[in-house]
Amino acid sequence: MKKGVKRGIIAAVAAAAALLAAYNTAAAVSLSDEYDGDGGFFPRASYSLSHLFTDPVADTFKKTVYHVFGAVAEPGVDAGYDGYLFPSKTEDFDYKADIKGGYRYDKAAFLSALEARRDALALDGCGFYVYVIPNSQTVLRDKVKGADKTAVTAAKDLEKYLNGNGFDNFRLLDKELTSPEVPAYHNTENAVNEYGAYLIYKAVAAGMPEAVTRRFEEITIEKSDITSYYTDGRELAVRAGIEKAAKNLTVVYPTVPYTSRYTSEYKNGCTVCRLREEYNDFIGSSEILFQIPDPGARESLKPLFSASYTDTVYKSTLSYSEKTMELGRFSVCVYIIREDELSALLDNADTATYRARTDEYERGGVSAAPQVVCASCKSSGTVIVAGDSEENGTVTVSSSSDSVSVPCLDGRFIAELKAKPNEKLTLTATGEGKETSERVYYNAPAAAACEETVFAGGGSMLYYGWTVDDYTGANLAHSASEQHTGDRFEKTFDKILKKVREASGKDTKILFLAAPNPLTVYPGAASKELIQKRAERTMYDVFAESVGKIDGVEVLDIREVMRQNTDVGKLYYQTDTHWTELGAYFGYRAVVEAVAADFPAVSPYSLSMFGFEEKEVSAGDLSGFAKLSGFTENVTFLKPNFRLRAVGTPEKPDTVDRSVYGGELRSAVDNAEYPVAVMVRDSYSANLFPWISEHFSYLYCRSMWSYTPDYEEIAVLKPDYVIYVVCERNLRSLI
Repeated sequence: MKKGVKRGIIAAVAAAAALLAAYNTAAAVSLSDEYDGDGGFFPRASYSLSHLFTDPVADTFKKTVYHVFGAVAEPGVDAGYDGYLFPSKTEDFDYKADIKGGYRYDKAAFLSALEARRDALALDGCGFYVYVIPNSQTVLRDKVKGADKTAVTAAKDLEKYLNGNGFDNFRLLDKELTSPEVPAYHNTENAVNEYGAYLIYKAVAAGMPEAVTRRFEEITIEKSDITSYYTDGRELAVRAGIEKAAKNLTVVYPTVPYTSRYTSEYKNGCTVCRLREEYNDFIGSSEILFQIPDPGARESLKPLFSASYTDTVYKSTLSYSEKTMELGRFSVCVYIIREDELSALLDNADTATYRARTDEYERGGVSAAPQVVCASCKSSGTVIVAGDSEENGTVTVSSSSDSVSVPCLDGRFIAELKAKPNEKLTLTATGEGKETSERVYYNAPAAAACEETVFAGGGSMLYYGWTVDDYTGANLAHSASEQHTGDRFEKTFDKILKKVREASGKDTKILFLAAPNPLTVYPGAASKELIQKRAERTMYDVFAESVGKIDGVEVLDIREVMRQNTDVGKLYYQTDTHWTELGAYFGYRAVVEAVAADFPAVSPYSLSMFGFEEKEVSAGDLSGFAKLSGFTENVTFLKPNFRLRAVGTPEKPDTVDRSVYGGELRSAVDNAEYPVAVMVRDSYSANLFPWISEHFSYLYCRSMWSYTPDYEEIAVLKPDYVIYVVCERNLRSLI
C-alpha cells in the first residue's frame, strides 16, 4: 500500500472514530474466540472493541489503529503477532537493535566486574552464579514482526565470551523459557508470568552444585495446577494507551501450599526465609543468598526457593554487604537479573563494594566516625540519639549505665538508651569490613522534651507507643476475655453489614483491610527487652477470626505478605507512624485482587509498572513527637509508568505528610464495568488512595477516622463494596 493512501485511510479511520466517540455509541465486537495450542491457553487475538466508542478521541484513535493495522501509536512499543506487545527502545536499552543482532556489550568490562564479585565471595566460601531472564523478544522471536531468527543477541554473545574466558556460571535462560504448551511470558509486558518463574526456578535448581542439590526438595507444577484468565493489558499496553483493547492472558498456579512451608523476617536489609521444622528433616541444611533486583521476579520466585531450601536470603541490590553475609554460611550466591538490566553489573559503585571486600581482607581499614544530628530526653530516664553514619554499618552509643548498638538505615541511625540529663555519651561506628571508628562524644540534652509515647527500636526506626500493647498482646490480656472481645467484633460488624445492605438495597460486601503495625511486619526490629515480651496471639488475630466468620465480610490479612516482601524496600517510614507508598502497595493489591474476584474487568497494577524514586524529605510525625529537630530520612516514592485515569483525586505530594487526603474524597473512572465503593478509613488510607481509585467507577471516602459508614450516602450510591482501611492499632476503636 502506498504511503499516501495509507495515511489517508488512517485519517479516515481517525475521523470516523472521533465521530463515533462524539455520539458515544456503544458497541461490542469480540475477537477473542480463536485459540492456539493443545490446551487452549493462548488467544490468537486477545482484545475486545467494547470500549472503542466511549473513550476520548485520542484513545479511540490508538485503539482503532491497533485493531485495523495491528500497529501501536507509541514509539516505545511494537505490536507483534497473536496479541503480543514488545518494547522497542528505552533510554537504557535498544530492544529492536538487539533482536537484530546490532547491539553489543563491553564484554571485557563485564568479565572484570564478575570476577571481582566471584573473588570477593570466595573469601566467604561462597560460590557465585548469574542467571539472566531473557527479554520476551529473545524467546518469542516467532511473535516479533521482522525479527531475524538467526541473529545473536548481546546477552547470548556475552554468555559465549564469558564461558570461554573462565566464567562458566553465567547462563541466559532462553532455551529454558521456551514453552510451547503454556506461555511463559505476559503478552503485554516484558516479564515472565508465574509459570515462567517456575521454569526459572527449575533451571536455577538444576544448575546448583552437588552440595546444594542433595539438600533440595523440588516443587513440581503440573499442567492441571495452572489456571489462566484475561485481564486488562499490562505495562506495555498501558504505555500505548490500549490496555482495554489489548488484553493480557494471566497464567497462575496456587502458591499457598508453598508459602505455608516457611517463615520469613526482615534483617540487615534482607528478607530471611527459613523452612518450618517439619520440613527441615527431609531437606537438610542448605543456605543460599539470592540477589534479585527486579521486584516482580523476586516476588514470584521467593515462594518456590524458600519452600525448597532450608535457609534462603533475598536481597534487592547487587552490592556486597558484610551484614548480609552475617545472615548465614552461604554455599552459593545467585544473581537472577533481567536481560535488559545487565548493564547494572557494570555499576562501579556496586563493583567497588566487592573490590573493597578483597582490599580490606588484604590491608584492613578504619570506619568514619558517626555524626549526631539531634537528641531528645524522656522524663523516664532515657535519651534518643539520631544522626548520620556509614550506610550498612553499625553505630554503638554508650552511657555510664547502658550501651546500645543499632544498624545504619540509609546512612542514618536512631538509638535509645538509659542516660541522665547532660550526661556525656560515647559513640563509635563500624563499617562493613572495617575497623571501629574513633570515639566521638555528645552531651545529652539537659531537660526532658520527648513524648513518652515514642521509642526507638533496635532497627534505627521510631515506633509509636500505642503499638506496643499489640506487639506484647497486653491489650488482649487486659480484655474481659478473648471470647468476649471476639464476640463484640462479630456483633458490631454483623450489625453494620445488615444496615449497609438495608441502605443500599443490594448484597453489598464489606472488605476490611487491617494494615499491620510496623512492629508486626518487623518484629525483630524492636528493642531486646520488647522482643522477649512478644505475644504469639494478638488483637489482630482475634479480629480477623471473629469478623472473618461473617458471610459478606472479607478480612484482608496481609501480615505475612508484607513480611515476605521486606526486601523490596522500606515498607514503613523511619520517623513516621505510617507505611510508605511501597508498603501501602501490598494493601492496595489485596483490595483490588478481592474486587477482581467479582469484577473480572478489574486487575491490580503490578509493582513493575511503577518506577522507584528516592528523595530526602523532612522527618515524619514521630520525629516531631520526639522533638528530634533537623532530622531527615530517605523515602522511596512510586512513580507510575502509565497514565492515571481517575478524576477528582488530589495531586500526590512527595512528602511524608499526607494531610491532603484527610477530608472527604470522591473520584471516578469512566468504565461501567468497574464497581462502586464507599471507603471508611483512618490515615493509613492516604498512600492507598491514588492507586485504589483507579479501579472503581465511583469511589466515595469518608473523612479520616469517621469509622461509622455514611448510610445516607450508601442509599444514594448503592455501592458494591464498603471498604474499611484501618490500621492494627485502631482496631479496638471499632467496638
